[in-house]
Amino acid sequence: MTRYARRYRHIARKLSRLDLMAGSMDETFLLEELDLMNRDADRRFLDFYGDRGLRLALEKYGIWQALERRGYRDIELSTHADDDRHSLVVWAEAEGCPRTHLVELVVRRDRLVPQAEPECSSLDGAFDVLTVDWLTLRHPLGHFSPERPRLPGQDAPGLGIGERVVETLYRVVDRLGLDAMMTVAEHFHNAVIYRREIEFFDPHYAGRCLALEQLLMQRERLSLTAASWAVEWGLVRDAGAPLAWRGEAQVWAREGGLRDWIGSKTYAARTRDSVDKSRFSLDREAFDERWRQQAPSLEGLESSPVA
Repeated sequence: MTRYARRYRHIARKLSRLDLMAGSMDETFLLEELDLMNRDADRRFLDFYGDRGLRLALEKYGIWQALERRGYRDIELSTHADDDRHSLVVWAEAEGCPRTHLVELVVRRDRLVPQAEPECSSLDGAFDVLTVDWLTLRHPLGHFSPERPRLPGQDAPGLGIGERVVETLYRVVDRLGLDAMMTVAEHFHNAVIYRREIEFFDPHYAGRCLALEQLLMQRERLSLTAASWAVEWGLVRDAGAPLAWRGEAQVWAREGGLRDWIGSKTYAARTRDSVDKSRFSLDREAFDERWRQQAPSLEGLESSPVA
């Protein structure tokens, strides 16, 4: 549960379906303005939210105001549907910063069909989920620093609104009557951050991620940023071979069988077993040398590219 859960649930109860479905196309328009041959033209976001409804929700949840506090103006959003994939992009400009995207979200409705778990009959059947294929939160006005170095995959610092966005997505799951939200972490640090709210569906991968955290962040005492770069640079080994990071499904379950599974004793036991069987190691000498070389660019002290 995020710190925004109670407040956002209260706000969600006050937002009606008509509020959220409102869109600019609801008013009169000329027939020739529509692309009648394009089945995705002018579809609502997730076939429910209108553009005006989306903006209203972002304002009520404080996301719009958070962007303004960070120095952005002329904020606009756009949506697009491509078959089952729906994208939402928030654009803005600022003093000394050309118009650019701050938020990019790609989602789709999906079905999670788990393999039968003999010790967890509640997983019988399939679950309707909101799959997050892509989420970017960029703060181009921000600066990397020794306190906030660049993370793998970043071209700008984060906006610091991730918890708000995640809680908003939970409200989408509620509104659409889905069972869960699901995503796959592109990098190790994403998986660690997600695990605060969104657990791995398969306890085997939950255990492997936890074992990596224990090695890198507890025994080796690396920051999350340094740990993620150690994985990215191929300096973590898995039973002697370089570890190639591959994200696996992580799930936030609204209620019912999925939530029961993730909170079950069986899940916890299998997670511990996976931790015990993991054989990760870090080439610390190679990491320290690589970090020494890359730290100036990661910390924004020079502009040399990170290789």
